[in-house]
Amino acid sequence: MKKVAAIVPAAGSSSRMDGISKILTPINGLPLVGYTLRALESCGAIDEIIVTAREGDISPIANLCRNMGLKKVVKIIKGGETRTHSVMIGLMETKAHFVAIHDGARPCVSPGMCEDLIVKARETRAAIPALPLTDSIKRVSERSGGFEIAESVDRSALYAVQTPQCFDTGLIKGALAKVLQSGLHITDDAAAVEALPYPVHILPGDKRNIKVTTAEDLEIVSMFLRG
Repeated sequence: MKKVAAIVPAAGSSSRMDGISKILTPINGLPLVGYTLRALESCGAIDEIIVTAREGDISPIANLCRNMGLKKVVKIIKGGETRTHSVMIGLMETKAHFVAIHDGARPCVSPGMCEDLIVKARETRAAIPALPLTDSIKRVSERSGGFEIAESVDRSALYAVQTPQCFDTGLIKGALAKVLQSGLHITDDAAAVEALPYPVHILPGDKRNIKVTTAEDLEIVSMFLRG
């Protein structure tokens, strides 16, 4: 069976958390990133984990991994100036045939979902989790007095994507290298593969697998992790 690495970009600025390192914020007594790494460690399909972090977070994360007895975390290295740079730095540190790229700030991911996505990526080379949008969607335009609705958007084909996003390593390396060379702005790794173009397959996401962005999100994931 070909080797799988999890790449965990965790070098974000936490700009919406008042500069606090959200990945080290305690939730029910354990730093947020501890839950993320424990879930990835528990996935039988993952062979190794590589974390890209802010320089000041490297030592605390290393200590956390030792204290938790995490065996699959093989490298914790300084991330780049953008998420794409951080992911590419992680990719350059592995020889795995497939990778699962997962946000460090998504602590409620399930090992089972990771396994399903890796299986699909082995079949198709690119697989990500996503949820269909349920709210009404409006496109707005800016006017002198503020914003106005320009049109209602059909949501039937719109999905919110999550991580882990799983790929053939050569495919995602080439796609991200092209993005970095062109200066294209992307918000997730799948967008780089789409731009090649190459088909990306969708599996059902999980409503609990939210990304912590604000202090309010911490309260939500705390509830999920307790329950």
